[in-house]
Amino acid sequence: MNIETAQPENKIKHFIGRDTQKRIEDHPCYSKNAAQYARIHLPVAPACNIQCNYCNRKFDCSNESRPGVVSNLLEPIAGLARFHSIKQRMPNLTVVGIAGPGDALANPKQTFATLKMVQKADPSVKLCISTNGLMLPDYVEELKDANVDHLTITINAVDPNIGARIYPWVYYNHQRHYGLEAAQILLDRQMLGLKMACDAGLLVKVNTVLIPGVNDHHIAELSHELKQRGAFLHNIMPLISEPEHGTFFGLNYVKGPNEQQIATARSSSSLSMPQMSHCQQCRADAVGTLTESGGGCSSKAGNSEDRYRVAVATKGSQIIDTHFGHATGFDVYEIEGNDIRFVEHRKAEQYCHGESECREEQGETLFERLSDCDEVLSVRIGITPWKALEEHGVKPNVDLAYMHVEQALGMIADEQMKLASDQNGSEQQAS
Repeated sequence: MNIETAQPENKIKHFIGRDTQKRIEDHPCYSKNAAQYARIHLPVAPACNIQCNYCNRKFDCSNESRPGVVSNLLEPIAGLARFHSIKQRMPNLTVVGIAGPGDALANPKQTFATLKMVQKADPSVKLCISTNGLMLPDYVEELKDANVDHLTITINAVDPNIGARIYPWVYYNHQRHYGLEAAQILLDRQMLGLKMACDAGLLVKVNTVLIPGVNDHHIAELSHELKQRGAFLHNIMPLISEPEHGTFFGLNYVKGPNEQQIATARSSSSLSMPQMSHCQQCRADAVGTLTESGGGCSSKAGNSEDRYRVAVATKGSQIIDTHFGHATGFDVYEIEGNDIRFVEHRKAEQYCHGESECREEQGETLFERLSDCDEVLSVRIGITPWKALEEHGVKPNVDLAYMHVEQALGMIADEQMKLASDQNGSEQQAS
């Protein structure tokens, strides 16, 4: 067997590699480690081609914080002016999105005019849109040509019987469709559009509104189907159903999920896909970072204690085949539950240049640079650097030598989850 081409076992772990991490590192909605970056939603898309029982769009509302709500609608040229104005006082603005208040692709003229103007004004900014997916198959190529790299699709079911309880009608091919027929049309178009977008290289996040008694029992099947078609991230959001918002579910007293129900749904979905857990269900005119109040959003940055950081000694291979002393760099990954995410590559000068020539001064700098890691993987390591790593609180590990990096990190993730489970069990017994 050629060890360089050996593939990892297909275990349920979510490996976010170097290329994908580069694409999401400054997009706050795709990475909770990008909280320092800002985004702006330009409300240039008023019309919608479906009706959701959890939605009531408002175009002149300043006191509600939920999707589908804006203070003012904008024409594309006004959207560009707003982008320029915000960018001047917010240099950390990296993302421009169109998320309504209707559907971006139900307003293609306004949406693509805005995207093209923003892209011309600032080619470095990331462009993204949110859509219900009904018209997505018709516009995948145009989105790609417009340099849209990130796409969010709201998909709440793959079973039309469930969909019919969420969507009373859809407007497609110049005709309004109702009930089961409407749900089947929408779901078929969503699945087709998702597959086409992923095949075209777009990074796709799927939003799902969790509705107790409607689709909460359906999450595992839904997430599996989304993953099969290439979706990258699943964002399970609680139903917002206050009666004063005027939605069908709100007026009929359908309650949103509690924290335990959300946690159960995310746990079920995590068997198939990485989870987004920091979404704040922002307005269609939101501005700022997710930790700022602009646009009605707030977020907790996440607990770094829940993350386990691993450095892999490397000379560029995806196999653990490099001696610690001969490494020219270290690939650093973070493990959090089922998610394994590439963080960065840290260049390093070789600690050793032969069996008897190891540079202690260089080693001291190297050990300090690795001190924020919990574990270092290599094929071999001498006793002196082994002890030095331990003195810096880092665990050396050569037991996973010659494994594929993804497989080895999956085993470490399993071990960390078991340790956490055992600890929680011990704490519950003690209390």
